Amino acid sequence: MQGTSGQVEFVPLPPRFAERVRWGSVVVGCSMIAAMVLLVALTAFLESLAHGHALPASLIGKAEAVLPPLGVLGIAVLVLSARRCLRGDYLVVATAATARTALVFTYALTLVLILGLFAVSIVFRVRPDLLTTVATFAFATLGYVAGMFFVRPSVQTLRKFSDHPIW
Repeated sequence: MQGTSGQVEFVPLPPRFAERVRWGSVVVGCSMIAAMVLLVALTAFLESLAHGHALPASLIGKAEAVLPPLGVLGIAVLVLSARRCLRGDYLVVATAATARTALVFTYALTLVLILGLFAVSIVFRVRPDLLTTVATFAFATLGYVAGMFFVRPSVQTLRKFSDHPIW
């Protein structure tokens, strides 16, 4: 089921799954970007209504409002780039491994930012923004899971999408 073309190792994918990766990565990545932009805009709007300014006054509050959404945008870009792991209906193993490593690193960094800035804001008695914190965590987790689905499909998933019983 695996093959080699020159120096590139690849794994054949069911055509329906390869098509799902092609358009699914675009849909999920663009949706994550749009959702994070809307979340930051909503948070800024609510802050301006409640406190008269769009971003919190403290540096910690500003970091908490900006850095975790940037991590989610990084995950969204990686999900968008999952298409690079395909060559026709084949998964390029080296590219997929690099994408998985980047997804794990970006997800871990985003979680550290979310939890770290949330803890720091509590310690320094800065009012943490729970809406942004919970929504950012949810978007980061969904993006990570979707990205892993695209670049590391399970055998069960491949069987589900397969037209032929080769899996």
